Amino acid sequence: MRGKSCKLLAEMRAKDWDHLADVYAEEVCDIFQRDTRGVIARWLRAQRLLDGRRTLLDVGCGIGSFLRRYGRYFPMKTGADHSRRMLQLARHRCRMQPDIRWAQADVLALPRAWRASADLAVCANVLTFVPVGACLRALRQVTGTLRVGGYALLIIPSLESHDRVLAWETGHAAPVRRGGSAVVQRDDRRQRFHTQVGAQRLAERAGLMAVQVRKVWYPWRDEGLAPPARGAEPPWDWLVTGRRPV
Repeated sequence: MRGKSCKLLAEMRAKDWDHLADVYAEEVCDIFQRDTRGVIARWLRAQRLLDGRRTLLDVGCGIGSFLRRYGRYFPMKTGADHSRRMLQLARHRCRMQPDIRWAQADVLALPRAWRASADLAVCANVLTFVPVGACLRALRQVTGTLRVGGYALLIIPSLESHDRVLAWETGHAAPVRRGGSAVVQRDDRRQRFHTQVGAQRLAERAGLMAVQVRKVWYPWRDEGLAPPARGAEPPWDWLVTGRRPV
């Protein structure tokens, strides 16, 4: 997520997302639409998750971007967010799929009724606004919604990509990072970004197995930049996938 008007990381609450909702589509990089190389779609197809028989739970669904693009493949699906206004916009944007169940819920306290209910749980750019002490707890909540053998699909902002973009912008060498994540500031916002190793470690600690971390590239213009050199690798988020142990 590349927002322009977010508060400090630990201060984002449902009411703040309500205020952001109406400009969300213009101010946020929608990775499900901007995945320039089709990484996410290929992974979903490879796991046979688009076979029309799966149950989907999108935790922190925002304005419904994943559901709008892939919801038609899931006969049973729920979009959840702690912002009432986000849910209103999501329902409107996904109005061609009237069978979506919408629910207001916080990632740190998901309903018990959702436990072991989903074949696929999606959680995109949610942990980036969860305080570091709550990241593991939040992801364990998401993992708990999976059926045995179910899949998690996480989108986590890449610290390595952030540092490369910053180096291009400033002409200074990328900082030496210690640890698996860091809170960084771009323009007037602060978010938590993870390294590849940090994202994998977090997913494994949350109870996922067979964890894989892949790059999902998006256009340079979503960072407000032209390509700095011919053939330069574009910026990316991490696609983190794993399964609930059998």
